[in-house]
Amino acid sequence: MKLKWITSLLFVVLLFSACSGATMDQVIEEDIPFNVIEVIHKEKVKDGVVLLYVTKQKSGREPIDAVTVAFLKGNDRDGWGNAGHNHWEHEENDWMTVYKDVFYEYNHRGNLENRLPVIYGKVVREDIQSVVVYGENGKLENAPIFEKEGGRYYLKLGDYEMARGIVKNNSK
Repeated sequence: MKLKWITSLLFVVLLFSACSGATMDQVIEEDIPFNVIEVIHKEKVKDGVVLLYVTKQKSGREPIDAVTVAFLKGNDRDGWGNAGHNHWEHEENDWMTVYKDVFYEYNHRGNLENRLPVIYGKVVREDIQSVVVYGENGKLENAPIFEKEGGRYYLKLGDYEMARGIVKNNSK
């Protein structure tokens, strides 16, 4: 009787553990269709996170490091999933790169539930001390810069038209 009870308990534990959702790290490794070299930043949003990361891609003869974003939906309790469209772009610029993207989330009836516009890129020049983004209303806002081994990057959620790097003033 005791053995039957223990066997049943083990079965229930295994069943619950098998039904648990994927971790964020599993989704990053297995569900993002690109080779994720480095995770730069995870920005918490409604129902998930916007992930800023670097991927190594082939472009012509030489591989390049491209910065891009993904929308991961979920939480640590229920599990995570890759909910965003997946693509990357790359441009060469001696100052900084600027990319814009929008993630859309719809309910089961096809109605828009969540719209996540984002502007992001890589800061190339060392003397750029900050990044400002411009919205449709002409309002200037600072975008945080994230420093990682692969360089400096920025990400700002919202409807922004462009981003500019602000250079240090070295005059005395």
